[in-house]
Amino acid sequence: MNLSERIKLARRNANLTQSELAQRVGIAQTAISQLESGKTLRSSYLIQIAQECGVNSLWLQTGDGEMHSAEDKNALWRAAADELVFGEHVEDAPLNNAIRKKIEALQAVSRYAPSNSLLTAEIPYLIELDDPTDPKRTVIELSATAHVDLSDEILEKQGVDPLRVVAVAISGNSMSPVLHDGSTVIVHLEETLVVDGKMYAIDHGGQIRVKSLYRLPGGGIRMRSYNLPEHPDETYSADEIEEARIKIIGRVFWGATFF
Repeated sequence: MNLSERIKLARRNANLTQSELAQRVGIAQTAISQLESGKTLRSSYLIQIAQECGVNSLWLQTGDGEMHSAEDKNALWRAAADELVFGEHVEDAPLNNAIRKKIEALQAVSRYAPSNSLLTAEIPYLIELDDPTDPKRTVIELSATAHVDLSDEILEKQGVDPLRVVAVAISGNSMSPVLHDGSTVIVHLEETLVVDGKMYAIDHGGQIRVKSLYRLPGGGIRMRSYNLPEHPDETYSADEIEEARIKIIGRVFWGATFF
């Protein structure tokens, strides 16, 4: 996630418009707009923006760490607990409304928080099918029937478009012990530029593979499995990538494994 995406996510998480955030920070609305569009790549007001949005300033500036620091989480939990315990609610309706809002706020602290939302997205699986032009090969297509349901809230917290994600089933033990045979991962199709160490789904000549990727000089890549003793690193130059018909499908941002 780049700077513009982090700023936009932080602002929306704080339920602020661009104008409201700009007014609180003391800058023009166009400055926020340019940051969120990527036209401006740096600003001396990032710490103030982080403070007004209630997010970790280091995360906002560099992407390191969590969006909310441990101190932020503890403060929010304490404040929420105090208000719920000591708040003066006479009728059940106001009390229930206050509890519901606090639960939503507490869930929003963590991008991986469990969701009570009943709204889910049907995410289709990518599957391998026989190539109709060459029976010795396979091609990758979207399944017409198989899908996995994932909470809209999780997708929103990850900042991904529900229409630009697909599911992939892990086959084999190359990514054990993190992802076992039969596990499912969700892939964001918009993220195909390699960030060293991140996990990606790959179309390798019509075969679906999931690997951690690293860039190599000259446009090459290194594919790494977690089960290195059985599956050593694979390296491909730019020419070999083209020859092997290797294409990055997208970055893995969610996974479920089974034991």
